[in-house]
Amino acid sequence: MKNSHIPNSLTDNFFNNLFQNHWTEVYSFAMKKTRNHHKAEDLTCETFIKGYLYFESYNPDKKFKNWIFKICENTFLDSLRKQDVLFKPHEYDQCYQLNDTAPTPLDKLILKSRYLNLLKAIGQLKKVDQEIINLFYFEDLSYNEISNSLNISYSNARTKLHRAKHKLLEKIN
Repeated sequence: MKNSHIPNSLTDNFFNNLFQNHWTEVYSFAMKKTRNHHKAEDLTCETFIKGYLYFESYNPDKKFKNWIFKICENTFLDSLRKQDVLFKPHEYDQCYQLNDTAPTPLDKLILKSRYLNLLKAIGQLKKVDQEIINLFYFEDLSYNEISNSLNISYSNARTKLHRAKHKLLEKIN
């Protein structure tokens, strides 16, 4: 699996500190993009999950904030492409202003816990299941692209992803 290196505890602690320090900024950025609290939370979680999975590609000589914002931007654009929807701002959006988009400390704690539980659950899956979940959810590949990448049939890719999702749900619940 591409970039499947599981970081050691030092990297985990370093990344968790970055997560804590940049959560509010990434969430606010996601909120501006999605204009929806729940979608912004999902986008922020997905951004940090991708950041965690691909942390080895981060260049410490560059600003972490720029790197994580780029992941957030790309994740948002990928989700729009997946939905085949073009984002068009409304006229009234210019007058609309959110007073407080920052999550509360309790929100942060809950989301961090979910994030860490998800990463832990993914790490407990078999490599084959980890790979297909990574290809579909984090690399945003279609079933056709997954079947080509893994050299399996389209229906086999769908079946494997379906089974991997159920195994992941069992681990989470």
